[in-house]
Amino acid sequence: YITVKMFFAKNTKYDDFNKRISELVENYSKVLDVGCATGKLVEYLKKNKQCQIFGVEVSPDMALEARKKSGGITCIDIESCESLPFEKASFDIIIFADVLEHLKRPDIVLRKIIPYLKGNGYFLFSIPNIAFLTVRFNLLFGKFRYTEYGVLDKTHLRFFTLKTARKLIEECGLKITRIEGYNQVRARFFILRPIGRIFKTLFATDFVIKAVINHG
Repeated sequence: YITVKMFFAKNTKYDDFNKRISELVENYSKVLDVGCATGKLVEYLKKNKQCQIFGVEVSPDMALEARKKSGGITCIDIESCESLPFEKASFDIIIFADVLEHLKRPDIVLRKIIPYLKGNGYFLFSIPNIAFLTVRFNLLFGKFRYTEYGVLDKTHLRFFTLKTARKLIEECGLKITRIEGYNQVRARFFILRPIGRIFKTLFATDFVIKAVINHG
């Protein structure tokens, strides 16, 4: 009997935010960060890319912390609210960084948010890859254990392969223009980063996806 340990063990140190997402944000953009947590990405984009930043966060404590970094943070449950306190078609970029997997109905939420994007704007997603190599090995030996963070984070409600992530985004009325494999792994596993970009369905811990509104 073989146990293949996850690369994201209990003591793994994660980046504060997805660096690749931040790189794909254009300078001086008006950005909405959905599920902004304590505002690490918000802070970075405001300071380094001179973006006009807004965010929504369901946790009051996290939203309070995020407001210290940007005043445009709203504490709201995007799953239960009927609308957001923003003008329609007002954002250049809308970010879902490791958020869709925490939602009961990510399709409903995504359709709700799309009207707030400008016609020429784009979405940026980062979505954990349930088909990552170590998850496959563990399933082979009957193991499916939730962890404190990573692909099998115990707070995840939904799980995605590249195929199902693509299906969700496209069925909500978006057109994917870019897909990359991304690895948030410890430094000693650095070799996974370039391999994950090439063989993303097997070696990437996350997918970074850029999408625009499909105008038909």
